[in-house]
Amino acid sequence: MKIKRILALFTAAILLSGVLLVSAGCTPKADASYIITANGEKYPVEPYLFYLRWMHDYYYAFAQEVADANKQSVNWTKVLASTDLTAPLTLSEYLVSSAKSSYLTYVVVNKVFRELGLSLTQEQWDEVDQIIQKDWVMVYGQDGFNSLRNELHMSWEEFRDLMAVQKKSDAIIQYYYGTGGELEISEEEMKDYFEEKYARFKYIVLMTKDDKDKDLSEEELAQKKETRDTVLARLEEGAAFEDLIREYSEDYVRDTSDLTTAEKESAEKQNTMVTEDGLVTNTDGVFDSALATYYSIKVDTDVVDKVFTIKEGEYTTVEIDDSIWIVKRYSTGEKEEYFESAREDCFSALYASDLNTKFTKWTAELNYAYNDAALTTYAPENLTVLFRFQ
Repeated sequence: MKIKRILALFTAAILLSGVLLVSAGCTPKADASYIITANGEKYPVEPYLFYLRWMHDYYYAFAQEVADANKQSVNWTKVLASTDLTAPLTLSEYLVSSAKSSYLTYVVVNKVFRELGLSLTQEQWDEVDQIIQKDWVMVYGQDGFNSLRNELHMSWEEFRDLMAVQKKSDAIIQYYYGTGGELEISEEEMKDYFEEKYARFKYIVLMTKDDKDKDLSEEELAQKKETRDTVLARLEEGAAFEDLIREYSEDYVRDTSDLTTAEKESAEKQNTMVTEDGLVTNTDGVFDSALATYYSIKVDTDVVDKVFTIKEGEYTTVEIDDSIWIVKRYSTGEKEEYFESAREDCFSALYASDLNTKFTKWTAELNYAYNDAALTTYAPENLTVLFRFQ
């Protein structure tokens, strides 16, 4: 289940693929047409409902999937009051908190974008339109997409503007930190950061738990440790690490005879990665920003820490909860592509602190207050699911 991936996309205000949104199943008793007042101006509730509704319906679909798997019905009221998925907040509190955060990002980005006198190029607007076409119109059909916007009470221009938030955010970042920006981050700074904060390594992994995540028997575990010792002995004798990966690592796919064509291609890529390039990771264990952001897949902390304690050409071992690792460090400068693959992450890391400070200041300058009538009217407990994930 791709919860982390989808939630990360949502929080970043990037386009939400494959989703149908729902309007609330209730009638406002007070003026719930705006969600906040900021410096005396009322801001419409529709974008906030876009974020809240999306989160609400996603979690409902997830709860329904779990219930179906267990042949049960969904007690949605109970789920909303639970902290199982979102501790320490209840799910209801989490949905509201997340929607507020995304909405404020939307408001601040648009405000700063205007104040800086920025604009999107025609090419950038074309990219926004292409994403809408691909992720919305092609999924739901033109009539379905129009109905969706009607449910959201959003015109085409309003919907398009909402989908352009990420482009506008990127423009603000480039204004301050890009080439020629007020606080330009140079190529040299990024490369220095890469050299300091990244390491490349290859590894041999031996699993100490079975496919059901249960500990191996003492005898099986002893065999794994014996294999580790054999690998270390052969390394001492001068064996090539890559040859030992092919022979011993459980991440190396040896038998592909029963795999489909697609699976064989994936296995070949996996084998090439572990034997040729290895992993290029930062100190947080991020070797692929998409995998880390969308799936929370990173190198285990103990493994990363161990890698950063050795020099290029050296090897060592580390045992974690479910496996034994033998790691060898390699040069990150062997190929330019290693830096290029981490360029955007290095860039982001270098501006993150300053941008967060700016964003906090910009948000405070809104002098905003939430409209309790809207928060009450559109509380998660009052929303009904009219559309489902596909």
